[in-house]
Amino acid sequence: MNRPTFVEIDLKALDFNLKSLKSSVHSAKFFPVVKADAYGHGIDKITEHIQNKVDGFCVATSEEAINLRSKSKKPILDLEGPYDLADMKALLKNNIEFVIHSSRQLNFLKQIKKFKESHPIWLKFDSGMNRLGFSIEDSSIIFEEVSKKTNQIVLMSHFYSFKGNAKQLKKFKDLEKRCSSDEISVKKSLCNSGGMINYPASQKDIVRPGISMFGSRSNLKDKNIKLESVMTLKSKFISLKVIKKGEKVGYEGTWQAKKRTKIGILPVGYGDGYPINLSNCGKVLIKGKLAPVIGKVSMDMVAIDLSSISKISYKDEVILWGKGHEVDTVAKYANNSSYTLMTGITNRVKKVYKL
Repeated sequence: MNRPTFVEIDLKALDFNLKSLKSSVHSAKFFPVVKADAYGHGIDKITEHIQNKVDGFCVATSEEAINLRSKSKKPILDLEGPYDLADMKALLKNNIEFVIHSSRQLNFLKQIKKFKESHPIWLKFDSGMNRLGFSIEDSSIIFEEVSKKTNQIVLMSHFYSFKGNAKQLKKFKDLEKRCSSDEISVKKSLCNSGGMINYPASQKDIVRPGISMFGSRSNLKDKNIKLESVMTLKSKFISLKVIKKGEKVGYEGTWQAKKRTKIGILPVGYGDGYPINLSNCGKVLIKGKLAPVIGKVSMDMVAIDLSSISKISYKDEVILWGKGHEVDTVAKYANNSSYTLMTGITNRVKKVYKL
């Protein structure tokens, strides 16, 4: 590995976060979300490491689900559900659980001649997100129709906010009343990371934690819960130089030196997933001190003002986000989200797993 830009994935930190999050769960099953390549952390390595510590996995697409099935025997849920009838058949063939959220998907289900009645179906209802899901007013009819195919149904919805979800909780409670049965096993799943911690009453039978598993507290009201950074984006300088007062840095010269200034160039940019909107506002961690990003972030490089850092060398490690410099903090610099930063890491950045 010649290029000194890489992502370190700390699997011990992942274990710590799992333990911390699970201690907040009363009795619900734990189905972590590992979509988008496990939030940029590498789905193969992450699921292999934790599969004996969880009850199942959630992914976003059929492709992700089928790929994961070749590596795990745990229950797998496709959150978007099948796109067409062929897709539904492929999911069933691979013993993958899926969400049904539309009448279109319900019609696919009706066309399946031989449906194993023990195969769970997740019915998604819209409690306020207005994205995917049946109307709760139609829930009794939908529930009755799906119960003709399976004896295991999971009622589910999704929080749209982590600041106040009393209305959604109330709607979900109404859903539970409308969809009950003595003959069918009915489970409930409502909460993601924020819901699980912020609203313990929303934990129900199955929880679906996502970004918090990787150390982000961005959606958590309870700042006391202990989480560690799993992903740390690191690099080292490829150029160290001093520029004169008045000299400009980067494309279009958006930063100008007010005095004689020592700067360093890191081989990382938006082509690696370090966002351009960190231009002139980001900070990196060097030898325990923060140093500002100056000029525009380019595709392959970023410039750093080293005025406050003494005795800098090409061997010094620079943390762009991660341990000691939280991704949540960096996301705020960029007026962005931790989700975007984590999932934005591109394929040319090598992942190094640490146990």
